[in-house]
Amino acid sequence: MMQRLFMSHSKFSLSVLAIGLVYLTSACTSPTSSSANQAEAKEVPVTVTDTGCEPGQLTVDAGRTTFVITNKSSRALEWEILEGVMVVEERENIAPGFVQKLGAELKAGEYIMTCGLRSNPKGKIVVMGTKS
Repeated sequence: MMQRLFMSHSKFSLSVLAIGLVYLTSACTSPTSSSANQAEAKEVPVTVTDTGCEPGQLTVDAGRTTFVITNKSSRALEWEILEGVMVVEERENIAPGFVQKLGAELKAGEYIMTCGLRSNPKGKIVVMGTKS
């Protein structure tokens, strides 16, 4: 009986392990090729200083863009893309001296970018292309 209990426990453990591996494997891959989408995304550098964003205005094509945000200010900050008062995308807690990437799918139009402190001037992102 002890041997049967051990065998049952072993089969159960192996089943749980197999299910866990399937779950982890599926979590690491996606049915749509997100790495292909990221490869197609254009990278646009943005530097945030103690006084604002450099450049203060960006022009990008509609679709996927990856913003590469460098914090050259003296404090941790966040960088946001706003449509009116609504946050479209954001990257929070970027430490001084660090670089963070932010991927955004943007439609044609004009957006506002925050540039660190609230007292800093806001920047502008102009997205060219057809509205979809």
